[in-house]
Parts: sequence; structure tokens; C-alpha cells
Amino acid sequence: MTFVVAATAWVLEALTVKIFSKLSGLHAKFIYLLKLTIIGAFFSAITPFYTGGQPAQIAFMAKKRLSAGKASAMLMARFVAYQIVITVFGVVGVFSAYSFVSKEISNLALLAIFGFILNSGVLFFIIMFSISARTTEKIVRFFIFLLARFRVIKNPEEKIEKILFEVSRFNKSMKKSFETPKTFLLSLTLSFLQMMAVISIPYFASRSLGITVDYFQLISVQLVLFLIASMVPTPGASGASEGGFMLFFTPLFGAKTAAVMLLWRFFTYYMNILFGGFLTVIETHSHKS
Repeated sequence: MTFVVAATAWVLEALTVKIFSKLSGLHAKFIYLLKLTIIGAFFSAITPFYTGGQPAQIAFMAKKRLSAGKASAMLMARFVAYQIVITVFGVVGVFSAYSFVSKEISNLALLAIFGFILNSGVLFFIIMFSISARTTEKIVRFFIFLLARFRVIKNPEEKIEKILFEVSRFNKSMKKSFETPKTFLLSLTLSFLQMMAVISIPYFASRSLGITVDYFQLISVQLVLFLIASMVPTPGASGASEGGFMLFFTPLFGAKTAAVMLLWRFFTYYMNILFGGFLTVIETHSHKS
């Protein structure tokens, strides 16, 4: 059952991406977007702050001659929807689990508030970047000229023109996404269900070991751990995730906490590496062929 829940999270994310691919005018089959979702999960798992997923997905789509601007808009719109859900969940998690976590683990629970602020800040920045073409152009020009000054790239004006063309596509696609409220609401619903699947994995892992625990208390604590782990720069938040799980869930799972943690970590992290790495090899080989 735990595997089904973890795989469902992939499917729900791919469905969200499919919605935005239609809005962006990017023609891609659902099965390809599902494969791309799992590949993105792989690169997110092996890079600091989970930052490698979207660039890798865009790179793979570019090899299929899909518009980088439209691909970026599609993935960024999905990320905005997911980030909105995380922000809302963060509020719920902090308020519902703070008393329990702070009592059991002292002031460590304060980190959850900083995690919430960080995720909210990321959401604000992305939205501003998506709807303000002038701000985007200034940022692009700054970094291109900076790279040109250090002789990393040549012909900066030509590079700026190409990038701004794709950025223009990106901005138009993002605005189109926000201008269709029903579709955006559907994407929020799918992102909500995806998040519910992800944070429910510890519950199903514990049930598989014969542990009875309150579901709503568990997912509240899981949300606090999620917010804290989001601030850790190691790939996949390694170390902090495992340590945080042992600290936060020992009051709930007792002597079986380590066993539940291993199952949870496998289905939320190593499963992404195994399946995503396999699909990355296949996709890379298909491009070479």
C-alpha cells in the first residue's frame, strides 16, 4: 500500500504538469510527462535544496526540440501551484502540531516557522518573476553581462536576445495560466492530493508494521518535519530528514521508530533515485540513438 501511495504522488504531479502543458501550448503525451516527473524527482533527490529537478526536465525537453520558454512556464506554473499548497499546509502544520513538537523537542520546533517563511518567500519571488517582464529582463541582463565580463560567454547581446525571446514566451504562458481560474483551481486540487499522498507515507509505513497511530497528528508532525528539512542544503536533506524523523516521531512510534523511518525514507527518497535514475539512463540513451 505504501508503494501505491508513493506512486500516486508521481501520477498526480504528472497530471498537474499535463494541465499546464496544454495551457502553455506544449504538446506532450501524459506517459512522457510521467516519465519526466520521475526523472525530475531523481535530480531533485541528488542536488542541494532539491534544485536540480526542473533544470534537468527542461534540458530533456529541449533535446526533444520542445520550447524552453514554454517548458519552463509549464513546470514553473506547476511549481507555483504546489508551493501555494505547501504554504497553506505549512500554516496548518505549524499551528496544529507546534504544541506537541515544541513540548517534546524544546525550541527545535521554531525551525518549522523559519521553514514556512522560506517557502512563502520562494512563492512570492516566483510569482513576481513570472508576471513582471521588466524585472525579469533586468535580471537576465545583469547575469549575462556578469558572465561576459568574466569571459564565460561571448556575444552577450546575442545571448540576451535569445533568452529574452524564451522569457517572453515564459511570461505569456504564466499569465495565461493565472488567467484561467478553473484550470488553476484544478491544479491546486491535484497538488493538494499529491501533498496528502506524500505526507501520508509515514502513516502507511507504520500501519504495515502493525503500529496504530492518530492519522491527523502524524501528518501534522510530518508537515513540521517537511518545513524544517526544506532549509537543509544537503541533497535530499540527507541527515536532517533521518535525524528529524527520529526526534519527531519517537514519541509516536517508540521502539519501532527506526524501522518506520527506513520505510518512509525508502519510499520518499531512494525510490525516486532508483526509478528516476533508471529512466534517466533510458531517456539519455534514446536521445543518443
